[in-house]
Amino acid sequence: MPSLYELVVRTANGRMQTLEMQAADPAAACARAVQDGLQVLGCRPRTSAARDEGSPRDAKRLDLDIANFAYELASLMAAGLSVVDSLRTLAAKEANATRRAALLDVVDGISEGLPLSAALERHRGRYPALLVATVSASEQTGDLSTSLRRYAEHQQTIKGLRDKVVGSAIYPLLLLGIGSAVIFFLMTIVVPKFALLIESTRHELPWSSQLLMSWGRFAALHAWEVGILGAALLLAALTTARHVLRTGARAAWLDAVPIIGPAVRKFRHAQLYRTTGMLVRGGIAAPRALQLAATLLGDADQERLRRAVQLIHEGRSMSGALQAAQLADPVAASMLAVAERTGALADILERIAQFHESSLQRSVDLTSRLFEPVLMIVIGLVVGAIVVLMYLPIFDLASSLQ
Repeated sequence: MPSLYELVVRTANGRMQTLEMQAADPAAACARAVQDGLQVLGCRPRTSAARDEGSPRDAKRLDLDIANFAYELASLMAAGLSVVDSLRTLAAKEANATRRAALLDVVDGISEGLPLSAALERHRGRYPALLVATVSASEQTGDLSTSLRRYAEHQQTIKGLRDKVVGSAIYPLLLLGIGSAVIFFLMTIVVPKFALLIESTRHELPWSSQLLMSWGRFAALHAWEVGILGAALLLAALTTARHVLRTGARAAWLDAVPIIGPAVRKFRHAQLYRTTGMLVRGGIAAPRALQLAATLLGDADQERLRRAVQLIHEGRSMSGALQAAQLADPVAASMLAVAERTGALADILERIAQFHESSLQRSVDLTSRLFEPVLMIVIGLVVGAIVVLMYLPIFDLASSLQ
C-alpha cells in the first residue's frame, strides 16, 4: 500500500521546496522526484504526527521567541561558531523540553545535509515564512549572520511600534471599562432599589425620572436576566479583544470602525513596507517579497496586493501597481518611482515604512489626546445624569412636604 513521504528537494533554479508524495517506499518517492528534474536532499515518512507538526496549534505550543532566537543565533555565528554548534548551544541553554527538541530537530536536518532554510521549512508552523525566506536568501549570498541580525532588528521594530499603539490605547480602554462598570452598577443595583423606594411614596415624578424608575423596576423584576446579559456583553468584549490580539488586528470589521480602522490599516502598511524592504535587502526579488509580506495585511488588502503583484508580473512598475491597488499613497508612489530609477529599493521601502510609522504615531497621539477628555466628559455626563434623575424625585418630595 502506498505511503506518504515528505521530500526536501532543490529545483532547477536552486530553490528549496518541501513536497509530499505517495509511493511504495522512500526509494520510489526519490526516483519520482528525480524524474521531475528535482534534486532530493531528504526524504522521510509523513506520519500523522509529522502532519500535525506544522500546524498552527503546534506553533503555539512551541512558543519560541523568534526575534530573540534569530538575534542569539546571529551573535553566536558572528563569534565564530558554525550553524550546528550555534543551534546546539541554544538548545543546551533552553530549559523548555519542547523548544529544546525543536532546535535539535533543526540540527538533525542540517546533519542530514540540508541547508538551514530547508531544515527550518521541514517544521512548517514553528518558524515564520519570513524567517525561512530570509535565511534562504542569505544562504545564496553567504551573509547568514547579518541577515539573521537584520531579521531580529526588524521584528523588534515592529514589536516596538505595536507596543506604542497598544500602550496609547490602554488608558482610554481602562477609563471606558471603569466608567462602564460604574454606570452598570448604578443602573442594575442602585436605581432598582431607589425605584422601589420612590414608588412607595406614590408621588408624581418628572417624565425623565419616570423613565429611569421604569428601568429600575424592570431591572428589579428581572435581576437574573439583566445579570446574565451583562456577563454576556463582558464575555463578548473580552472574546473580541482576544481575537483582535491573536490575529494581529487583521479582523475585517476593524477597517469599518471610524478612526480606529484607518489607523490599523496604516499600521499594516507600515509592516508591509518594512518587511518587504528587509526581504529585498536580503536578496529576495520584490514581487516575491511582497507575496511573503502579504500575511501582515487584512483580507481586503491581501486581495489588492495579489492584484498588484499580478500587474508587476505583467510588466507594470512597482509604484504604479501598488498605487493602482490602493496600497501606496501619492507620497509612497513618488518615493517608489525614485527607487525604480536609482535602484535603492530596500532603502526607499524602509523610508516609506518610517514615514507611515511617524504618521501613525502622530495620529495615535492626537487621537488619544482628544479621545481621553471627550470620553471623560461623556462618562461624567452619563453618571451625572443618572444621579440627577435619581435625586429629582427627592427634591420634588421635599418641596411638597414644605
